[in-house]
Amino acid sequence: MKTIAVLVPVFTIEYSLDVLSGISDYFRDKDVRVLIAQTKIPRINQGAFDYQYSVNLEYLKADEIDAYIVISGLYCSSLSTEELKEMLEPYAGKPVFSVGIDLKLKNSYSILADCKKTYNAVVEHLKKEHGCKKIGFFSANSTNSWEALQRYDAFTSALDSNHLSFYPDLVLDGNFTDFAAYEQIKMHFKKREDVNFDAIICANDMMASGCIRGLREIGITVPDDVKVVGFDDSIIASTTVPKLSTISQDTYSQGFEVAELAYRFLNGEKIERRVYNPLVPKFRQSCGCIHYNNADLIYRNIDGDNCSDFNNRISGDSHFLSEMNERNTIISLLDTVKGSNTLKQLYYNLRYITEQCDMTGLAVHFFDDVQFIDNADEFVLPGEMEMHMLVDLDSNVDLFKPNVRFNPHEKVFSARMLEKTHGIFMISPIYTGESNYGYVLSRVNGNKFADYNVYMKILITAIAQVYEYTSKIQETNKLEIEKSDLTRQSRTDELTSILNRRGFIEKGQATLDVLQETDRAGLIFFADMDNLKRINDTYGHQMGDKAIKLQAKALKSVFRSTDVVGRLSGDEFGIVAVGMKLIYLDNIRLKIDMMNEKISRENNLPFTLSISVGAVDLQKSSSLKKLLSEADKLLYEEKRKKHAALS
Repeated sequence: MKTIAVLVPVFTIEYSLDVLSGISDYFRDKDVRVLIAQTKIPRINQGAFDYQYSVNLEYLKADEIDAYIVISGLYCSSLSTEELKEMLEPYAGKPVFSVGIDLKLKNSYSILADCKKTYNAVVEHLKKEHGCKKIGFFSANSTNSWEALQRYDAFTSALDSNHLSFYPDLVLDGNFTDFAAYEQIKMHFKKREDVNFDAIICANDMMASGCIRGLREIGITVPDDVKVVGFDDSIIASTTVPKLSTISQDTYSQGFEVAELAYRFLNGEKIERRVYNPLVPKFRQSCGCIHYNNADLIYRNIDGDNCSDFNNRISGDSHFLSEMNERNTIISLLDTVKGSNTLKQLYYNLRYITEQCDMTGLAVHFFDDVQFIDNADEFVLPGEMEMHMLVDLDSNVDLFKPNVRFNPHEKVFSARMLEKTHGIFMISPIYTGESNYGYVLSRVNGNKFADYNVYMKILITAIAQVYEYTSKIQETNKLEIEKSDLTRQSRTDELTSILNRRGFIEKGQATLDVLQETDRAGLIFFADMDNLKRINDTYGHQMGDKAIKLQAKALKSVFRSTDVVGRLSGDEFGIVAVGMKLIYLDNIRLKIDMMNEKISRENNLPFTLSISVGAVDLQKSSSLKKLLSEADKLLYEEKRKKHAALS
């Protein structure tokens, strides 16, 4: 099975989501593994620890990767083409398929936008249909990105082809942002009379939106006074007022086509080095083709025909329902991970998390030692890792610490079942601050990559936290004893001198965590004295207190120093028995009965101590309180048997 890695700097941009949707839709029914990796942009950090995502670049060097798809246009919004080529140098021995930029590498193939042809058509439309003669341009040349320079060149070429003059003072730079474009308009044009152009083309929709706002504030009406055209056909183009005339890249098709290109190549077909994706002008209200009072979802194409402009991304009802569903998923995910204190507890919830987040598989991998990565350091990937837990819904497999070790320089897909499973996967580094623990591999069902990114961020934060907590309890392998007398007294039962309810729950839960995390056996007991009411009624409460005190002594004698024994309330006791199994339960009951007889005889009691116990295996739950409740139910079954035997 072939493995294709997809490199994307961020998931939260509409362009990347559309391209990824096209890629995943093409591959979803193919016998291919697609590994999507968010890398951020190396050496350019918006968040303090964004550089941690660059670790994904190291995983993608694995021998099992057969080809790479790079969403180059996004990288080159911040990097030069040469810097991007340098970043991709480690992958140069394998085919690289680029979206948006012609990398001109030895092994590279490109899906490119045909800007010159489309800009020529737009300028021709403004001139012939709307009589525009003086056309300005909002560039993003200051970013020095390949796409910005390409669109600027296409604009100047279109002016020449249509015999229109180029005005250098009408070229503004909006840095691809709404705010920068707005500021540029306010800076260059103080009042309505200063505006000396009849149309302006913007290198993206965000700048077009800022341009319209700026013009409106100085009394210029779009499209009556000035025609405005954007680029990208983003959601903002359909929601701004007036609706924006723009150029659609059909970025979904770019993703679909680059996926097809890579698939054909890996199957031995000969392909073109460069494939040009047609751009589609959509003329709406901001150039005057559609009247601003017309609320229909339509645009006018280059031939003058009205076309449907329906886009389910901006459908109010579907957008609202989608937002509500995702919020509910996030809330549920947060609640679930907050209930996990150790890695074993998290593992118990992993299947639910996988289902809840619309995934079909999750695998968590750890380094042998935590890697501390500084922004200035070059990360060196260790030669060995371990798969710590796995949930695979398709094969109905759940694994915890299966002793699967592997070399990440050779492969990313650690488990054999993952090696044989096609689908769309995402890789996410597990980190907190400068500490990096490993990575999570998830197999996703849909195309909601921005949502998956949020889910994974919540999950990797939780994994890092429980990893740290688990490490601490594994290092000590016992509960740290409180040192202050006051604290010790607050956890000790005054009558019996064993743990009180609070102390038992705290120490018992911590002991349970250790047992489950280290895969050791153990039983949870709930015990209730027999006939205490009769003892109190017959011999007085002082004798009843003595019976409780001696019963605690009997239990402490039967159970070992490593076990946790506590008085829960009245004549009820709880025990966490380390290493014990259910097959020993009858033997334990016999030992308790014998110890009760011995202590009763030694203390000249006018009765024989008796207690009923219920016990459950600790693997039934990670919650001590829940296990005690289950043991309590079994205790009453034993009491019923005793009463039946006496009657």
